[in-house]
Amino acid sequence: MDFEHETINSNKDISVKFQYFEDNGSEISKHWHRSLEIIYLITGKLEVNINGVDYSLNENDIIVINTLEIHSTICKYGNTAVVLQVPYQFCENYIDNISTTKFICNPTITDEKKILSINDLKEILFSFYNIYNKKELGYILKINSLIFNLLFILVNKLSIKDKKFDTNKSDKYLSRLDLIIEHVENHYSEYITLNSAAHELYLSPEYFSRFFKKYIGTTFLKYLNNIRLEHAYIELVNTDTNIAQIIERNGFTNYKTFMKLFRAKYNCSPNEKRKQIRNNNN
Repeated sequence: MDFEHETINSNKDISVKFQYFEDNGSEISKHWHRSLEIIYLITGKLEVNINGVDYSLNENDIIVINTLEIHSTICKYGNTAVVLQVPYQFCENYIDNISTTKFICNPTITDEKKILSINDLKEILFSFYNIYNKKELGYILKINSLIFNLLFILVNKLSIKDKKFDTNKSDKYLSRLDLIIEHVENHYSEYITLNSAAHELYLSPEYFSRFFKKYIGTTFLKYLNNIRLEHAYIELVNTDTNIAQIIERNGFTNYKTFMKLFRAKYNCSPNEKRKQIRNNNN
């Protein structure tokens, strides 16, 4: 649940990370990784934010998250999805100029040729899922062929060259963000101010504030409250803990502030959200 650098480990038997998810409701805060990530939504809905741009995924939608793109997801009412993550080194071995190659694949695309290519990606992921589940003799050979076929489509049909999108340059700034986000994640339940966070990281408050807003796209206080809300949300929908206790142990000191922020983000009160999740699970 962290806005942090995420280390992607491949499945033990294949060169990528492939997972099937059944999600009853969750929120993954902003984070990044060097792997190329593809989310294919099978059922339900999913909200994805990539570099400050919101995308709403419905059943049978697919989205590609490029290496080092800052992204987050919200699943409000449950969904099922498959997620494929291809390590950067794997891409680097087979794709020329990968550091300045950006793949464009999301639900807003209307170009008919691109839609055909996106449908091909869906078929590949569906085949990937079936073959990997069965693990018949020689399945790794077939899986590898599907990986290369998927990358071939992305490179030839759904990519652009963009010098502004240079992952080698982005690494420097994201390494500094690691320190900031780690500090917030370790201390979000405590009393934190912009000044105290900047002091912990040996940065001036002014620089810290500008740097954070530039690369995260929001103020430090809004980000901190969002992290607190995410932790409170998980506790709310997965436990019977009293709401006042949830508020207190997730760093909020003002009941009214929490209720206002919660309603602004989830369009309901905490009690209403708890009932929604339970009704959907039933």
